[in-house]
Amino acid sequence: MIDNNSTSTKDSLISAFSTRLEELIKLFLESTRKNKKTIERIQLTFIYFFAVVVLSYSIQGYLGGFPEFVFQIFPFLQDILNIQILKVLATPEKTFIIYLIVLETLMTRSRYSLSLLVKFNILLIFIFEMFQNLVISYWDLFVNREIEYSSVGNTGVIVQDLAIFFFTLLYLVCLLVYLFCYTKSFMGRFPVLPGNARFITDSVAFWLQLKISNTGKGTKRT
Repeated sequence: MIDNNSTSTKDSLISAFSTRLEELIKLFLESTRKNKKTIERIQLTFIYFFAVVVLSYSIQGYLGGFPEFVFQIFPFLQDILNIQILKVLATPEKTFIIYLIVLETLMTRSRYSLSLLVKFNILLIFIFEMFQNLVISYWDLFVNREIEYSSVGNTGVIVQDLAIFFFTLLYLVCLLVYLFCYTKSFMGRFPVLPGNARFITDSVAFWLQLKISNTGKGTKRT
């Protein structure tokens, strides 16, 4: 014999649970809409954090280490680079695959509702990474051979010192560019590089069909 009271109690519990779950989902969606800017800034912070980590691994991998003054400016840099899970970003091949996955899953799939500002910065970092790898490849092709084939003595030392100076300068310049782009994006503006370098940000804007003013305001092209 079926206990009607027990069945009724179960139904009421299920109904109450469903109602409560719907309320929680509604509150979460409302909170997400209200805190859209906060979520966007968190996403931007992660993007630029990983960009700096990849850049640091690239420069450190080529030089074998940073000059001491770099660790004086960024005292926790080596501790961050020693985090085991981040070492997957230490090789260009792996980071390239990661970027391809990100571009495929987050940029082209409509169910991942990233804002245009976040998409813009993902593509911008991707282009920066390609330029950095290109510069390192050109250096290795045209300059690094001087170290390999020069005799032990002043010539080799000069070229090695030049490599340390060049890649440290490249590292600091890239950090300044990242800081500029991150600060602009954090304030809700599309970063626009000055002078002839603007073609980089214009290319990203064209890719996303955006029209960006000099002040960083962006509108969708019709």
